[in-house]
Amino acid sequence: MSYQEAIKRIKEARAKNARRLNLSGLQLKKIPPEIRQLTSLISLSLSSNLLSVLPSEISQLSSLTSLNLSSNKFRVLPTEIGQLVNLQKLWVHDNQLNMLPPEIGKLTNLKWLDVNNNKLRALPPEIRQLTNLSSLYLKSNANLPIPPEILEKNYDPAAILSAYDDARRPLHEAKAILVGQGSVGKTSLVKRIVEDDFNEQESKTEGIKISKWKVKGEEDNKISLNIWDFGGQEIMHATHQFFLTKRSLYVLVLDSRISQEENRLEYWLKIIQSFGGDAPIILVGNKIDQQPLDIDIRGLQKKYPQIKAILETSCADGSGIEELRAKIAKEIAQLPHINDELPAKWFNIKDALAERDDNYLPYNDYIKICEEHDVSDETSQRTLIGFLHDLGTMLHFQDDLRLSELGVLNPQWVTNGVYKILNSHTLFHNKGILQLKDLSEILPADEYPRNRHPFIIDMMEKFELCFGFDGKGGRYLIPDLLPKSEPDTGDWAGSLQFQFHYPVLPSSIISRFIVRMNPFISKNTVWRAGVVLNLEGSRALVKADIEDRCIYISVQNGNPRLALSAIRNQLKSIHKTISGLEASEKVPVPGHPEVPPLDYEHLVTLENLGEETYIPEGLGERINVRDLLNGLQANAPENTEIFISYSHKDKAFVKKLAGNLSKDGNKIWWDFDALKGGDDWQKEIEKGITESRTILAVLTPDAMESEWVANEIAYAQNKGKRIIPLRLKSCDIPIGLVRKQYVDFTDKTHKAATEELLDIL
Repeated sequence: MSYQEAIKRIKEARAKNARRLNLSGLQLKKIPPEIRQLTSLISLSLSSNLLSVLPSEISQLSSLTSLNLSSNKFRVLPTEIGQLVNLQKLWVHDNQLNMLPPEIGKLTNLKWLDVNNNKLRALPPEIRQLTNLSSLYLKSNANLPIPPEILEKNYDPAAILSAYDDARRPLHEAKAILVGQGSVGKTSLVKRIVEDDFNEQESKTEGIKISKWKVKGEEDNKISLNIWDFGGQEIMHATHQFFLTKRSLYVLVLDSRISQEENRLEYWLKIIQSFGGDAPIILVGNKIDQQPLDIDIRGLQKKYPQIKAILETSCADGSGIEELRAKIAKEIAQLPHINDELPAKWFNIKDALAERDDNYLPYNDYIKICEEHDVSDETSQRTLIGFLHDLGTMLHFQDDLRLSELGVLNPQWVTNGVYKILNSHTLFHNKGILQLKDLSEILPADEYPRNRHPFIIDMMEKFELCFGFDGKGGRYLIPDLLPKSEPDTGDWAGSLQFQFHYPVLPSSIISRFIVRMNPFISKNTVWRAGVVLNLEGSRALVKADIEDRCIYISVQNGNPRLALSAIRNQLKSIHKTISGLEASEKVPVPGHPEVPPLDYEHLVTLENLGEETYIPEGLGERINVRDLLNGLQANAPENTEIFISYSHKDKAFVKKLAGNLSKDGNKIWWDFDALKGGDDWQKEIEKGITESRTILAVLTPDAMESEWVANEIAYAQNKGKRIIPLRLKSCDIPIGLVRKQYVDFTDKTHKAATEELLDIL
C-alpha cells in the first residue's frame, strides 16, 4: 500500500509539474523507478522510510537543490550522488553510513550537509572541495576521531576539519567524585585508595580535597584520576550543582552502621542522576568492621542501572580496599571519553595553565594563552576549557550566563573559599548576615587577599548563594544560614494554592528562589525553607518541605494569578539549570484537603479535549475543570508556550503575530532562522513543539507545499498537541486539524483575528 501511495504521489506530481515531492513516512523499501520522470523537482523528501539502496535513477533528478534521506537504513550512498550538481542541502542523518563516497566532492554548490548519527570512521579528502559548505553536522558518529564536544556544539566546517586534521594524543584523564553524608568516611577512603594510609582522628572535610591517583588502564596505559572528596555537611549541598559534572565516575559512600534512610541513599542517587546524567556509580558501604552493610541491593540496581557495583570496605583494617581500587580502575577505563584523542596543541595549553599560580584567570587571558599555542578558533577554545572543567583541573561555567563571566578558576580555591564562608560560626550566630569586613576573619589572608573579597562575594551572588539587602554592597544575606524555624506568617485560609512535587528536592532550589525574589520579601519574613512575598499586589507564601519533596505556594489578595505566574516562572527557570530534574505541578482541590492534589498538566489536557468535569481519585463528586483552572490562569495561561508553523514566505505576518501574542506573557517559538545546527535545528523544532501547549498552523498555498510545515503538523499530531489553524490565504484546511477552532485572517482585520485567537487561547 505504501509503494502504491508513492506511485500515486509521483504521478500527481508529474501531472502538476510539481517542484516538490514528499514521500516521507511511507515505510518504503524501494523507490518507484517512475521517479526518474520528475526532472523538474527541486525538493525531494524520502525521510523516515526503510530504504537501504538509492537507485541510479536518482541521478536524473539534476535540478534537485534539497534532498532528505534521513531516518532510513542506508549503509552507503551511490556514486551517482555526485551527479546532483545543483544540490544545496543534503540530509542523511540517522542512517548506518560508515563512509561518504569520494563523489561527494563534486557537489560544489552544497551548503548544508547533515550526517549526524551514523557510523562514520573517516572523512573523504574530497570533502574539502565543498568550498560553499557553511553547515556540517557530524555528531553521534562514535568512531570519528573528533572530540564529541566540538561536534555537539559546532557546525562550522573549517573548525571541524581543523580538529580532524590536527596531530592527536589520547586524553587518559578522568574525574572521580566522592559524595555522601557527613562522617561516612569519604576522606579516609581516599587516603586508603591513594596512599594506603588511615588516620583514626581524621578531621571532617570543610570544602573539597582533590587528590591525584594513577590508574592502570587498558594496554597498561596510565590514567590520571582527579579524585574530588566533597564535604558532606548539609550546608554544602547547595553548591553541588556547580561541581557534579558528566565525564565522571561517582563513588557514593554510605555508613554501614546506619539505615538506608539515614544515609539518604535515594537522595544522593537522584542528585547524581540530575547533575551527572548516566555517569557510572559505585556504591560503597564503609565501616563494615563495625557492622555489615544492609540495603536492598537488587532493588537499587534495578531502579538505578548506572550503579555498576555495591562494595563493602573498612578504612580501619583495609577490608575491601583492593577490590574497590580494581573496580574504580575498571570503570574509569570504560568511560566513553577516556581514550579520546585530542589535538596535541590542546595538551600544550593544558600544561601552560597548570604551570600558572593564578587562582583566578580572566577569560581573555585564557584566550591569549590559546592563541599563543596556535588555537585561535572559538569552538576549540570553548571545547578545551569544557574538557578541563569536566576533568576537575579548572573551572569555567561557560554554559551558565550567571557564572561565565567569572573566568577560569582554581576549583579548590573557589570551593574552599565558599565553604569556609558557609561554615563560619560568625555567620551562623548572625543568622546568615554577612558583612564584607567579616571576610578578613573568615578567609586566610595568604590565599584570599582583601582585594579578592569582592570577587568572592560576586561569585556567591552569581551562584545564587547570597544577596545584598542594604543597597550599599556592605551587607549580604545567605539563605542557607537562616534559622530553620518557620515564623508566624499569618492566615492563608481561602488563598490560591499550588504545589511543585519532586522525586528529590535539592535544598538549593528554595535558597536560590529566595535570592532571586529578595526585592519582594515582605517585612523580612524569610527563613531557611521559605519566604513571604509582596508581589503583583498580592501576598504569597512559598515554602519547601525537603522530606516531603514539595514546594507549597499560597497566594492571596491583589492579583493572585499574576503573582502565581511570576513564582512559577522563577521556579521553572531554576529547574532548567538542573539537568534531569523532574518537577510536576499539582493543584489541590479547594475545600478537600483529604484528596490528593491533581496533576496540573492533566487538567489542562482535559480542558483542551473539551472535558468540562472530572472526578478526582478519593472524591465522590465531579469538579469543574475550567473553574479550577480559572483560578490559576490569566486570560492566556501564564507561561504558555506557543509554536507557530509557517512557510518562510509568510514570515512578516508571523513576526507581527508573535509580537502581539507575546505581549500577554506567552513564549512564542517562531524565529527558526535564529536557530543553529542540522539535526540540532530539527531537534530544536521538535523541542518547541513538545514544550508548547498550542500549535498555530499558518495556512497558505505555500505552506501546503512545504515539507517542513507538513512534518511539523504531523509531529504535533503525534504528540497529541492542540493545533489551531490560521487561514491567512485561501486554501483547504488539511484533514485532521481541528476545524471548529480555526481562525480566518482572510475575512477580518489582523487585530480582530488576533483578538479572536486570544479568546480561543
